[in-house]
Amino acid sequence: MPKTELSLPELDSEQLHHVIDTLTKPRLSKYLRAMNSQEQQALRLYVLNTKVSAAFLADLHYVEIALRNKFDLELTAGFGAHWFTAAPFLALIDQRSQGILQKAQKDAAKHWPKTLAVPPGKVIAELSFGFWHNLTDSRLEHTLWVPYLHKAFRSRTAPKRAVFNQKLEKIRQLRNRVAHHEPIFHLNLLQVHEILSEVMEMLCPPTKLIMITTSTVRQEVLAISGCQKCRI
Repeated sequence: MPKTELSLPELDSEQLHHVIDTLTKPRLSKYLRAMNSQEQQALRLYVLNTKVSAAFLADLHYVEIALRNKFDLELTAGFGAHWFTAAPFLALIDQRSQGILQKAQKDAAKHWPKTLAVPPGKVIAELSFGFWHNLTDSRLEHTLWVPYLHKAFRSRTAPKRAVFNQKLEKIRQLRNRVAHHEPIFHLNLLQVHEILSEVMEMLCPPTKLIMITTSTVRQEVLAISGCQKCRI
């Protein structure tokens, strides 16, 4: 996909200062340092950062949806459709994860008629990426990963738990930065995107094909690289 130039509106000095005051200098500090305190260039880099973050968010959604649906399927097979309230399952996880489950159930119930039971899918949708990542922790290898979660992958292609856990941690870190509108331009973005691709391949190759074919991450990463190199 060809690289396209970022077009920003022409701002006079007063307008630029209003923008900087609105976004705040503390928020822009990393961008200002990267662009040698040149405010116009720092703002340009800020906008490019938002664009690559948006591009990553699109790809992250495929991985997160696939991960939670695949894990939910195996947990349902092992503990029932309401596995998140099943005593045998709850006995395996720590208090923090139990707390996340309780909050998810409360949040799901807020948006559902009180006279009706909340469908399991509504609860699953409320669970954080960190919750699913926690299920791949080393302490759960023999109680959860081996008996259940490794089946979420294609036959005979399940990764080693430790390897998968590390990949999810890299993805979680990026996801949190994107979700909180933090700088990511300084990270090795192509490496993280490759990890996203690897995880999606493990979970569902056809979905990975859609993700990669429609992704704009590499295009946006090239734009950021050009901005930092040229200092335009």
